[in-house]
Amino acid sequence: MPWYVRLFGRGRYNALCIERLGDVTLVVLPSVFNGVLLRSGKFLAQTLSAQRIPRGGRVLDMGTGSGLCAIRAAQLGARVVAVDINSEAVRCAQINALLNRVEARVEARQGDLFAPVRDEQFDAILFNPPYFHGAPRDALDQAWRGQGVFERFLAGLEGALAPQGSALIVLSSDGDLMPALREFAASGWQVAPVASRDLINEVLTVYRLERK
Repeated sequence: MPWYVRLFGRGRYNALCIERLGDVTLVVLPSVFNGVLLRSGKFLAQTLSAQRIPRGGRVLDMGTGSGLCAIRAAQLGARVVAVDINSEAVRCAQINALLNRVEARVEARQGDLFAPVRDEQFDAILFNPPYFHGAPRDALDQAWRGQGVFERFLAGLEGALAPQGSALIVLSSDGDLMPALREFAASGWQVAPVASRDLINEVLTVYRLERK
C-alpha cells in the first residue's frame, strides 16, 4: 500500500466505499482496485476526451477495476467492453454502469487480458496495468503486480487494435514497466506521451500507442 494511502486513505483501501470524479459516482467493492484513491485510474480517466475516444467507436477498457474509464468513455459516446481478471471487479463495473446510466453502452466481461475479446477489434484500448512484476497475493493485488501481464498485453495489442486505432496506457515512474514499453517502441510502434502529472512521490504519464 503506498504511503499516501496509509496516511490519508487507509479506510478506503480494500473496503466498500463511494468515490466521485466529476459527474461520475462509483461504488468500489472490497478487493477491487480503487483508481480514484490510487490516482492512476483517475488520471487516465481525466485524459479521455472526444479527440481520443471516437463517438460511436468501440473501446476496450482493459483491467477496468471499478469501471471508471469505461464509464467515462461511454459518456463520450463510445460502445465499451470492460474486462478484468477479477470477477468482483466485473460485478463492480456492472453496478457502476447502471449507477451512472450508461449500462446500454458498457458490457463487462471476466477474463485474462484479451481472452474475453478474442477475434474482436477496437478503435481505442485503455489500460492501467499492474506496475510491478511478481505473483499477486490475492485478487486486489492483481491490480498491483503480475507475471508478464504488461508484456502479454503488448504482444496481443496488434490483433485487438483496429487499423486506425490507438491505445492509451498510464504508467508510473514507480513501476517496472518502462523497459518493456521502450522495447515495444523499438519494434515498430509509435509511442508518445500525451499527458503527465507529478504527484511528488511518483510521476504518472499516459502514453498513446499507434502503428507507424
